[in-house]
Amino acid sequence: MPIFIPTVTTYVNNVVTVVSTDNTSYATIIQSMGSFIYNVGEMYLKSNANSQILQSYQFSKYNVNGNLESFAQVPTIDPYQFQTSLFVKLNRDDVILDGRTNLDFTLLPSESLSMILYTKQLANRDFVSRTNFFNNDFFNLFNDYREEI
Repeated sequence: MPIFIPTVTTYVNNVVTVVSTDNTSYATIIQSMGSFIYNVGEMYLKSNANSQILQSYQFSKYNVNGNLESFAQVPTIDPYQFQTSLFVKLNRDDVILDGRTNLDFTLLPSESLSMILYTKQLANRDFVSRTNFFNNDFFNLFNDYREEI
């Protein structure tokens, strides 16, 4: 009978942490996904070293047909730049956080990365043309049935 000796690697707690800088919890964001989607237009990246910022940031999602669509954003930095932060305008306009989107990137050892996603909140009501329902129909109901004296 063969013997398998597994390699067990243990890490200290909080090797990788994801923290929100405001009071919005991750559960709150997940709960809002049913009503809203978030269109990402720009990212702000801040790290200890430029090598972390230069990593590839890959967005991937499954479309309605079940096909995987991927998009990779590789930031560029001026070689004479001393700041280890960067605003990155995404090359595509259709990067949408809707609960089916993944963001993959490599976090280098002994690095920290602050990432701010600048989004536009969209809802289904934003795609429906506006009407004057209350002005045209509801309040006009009483005017149609008034008696003339």
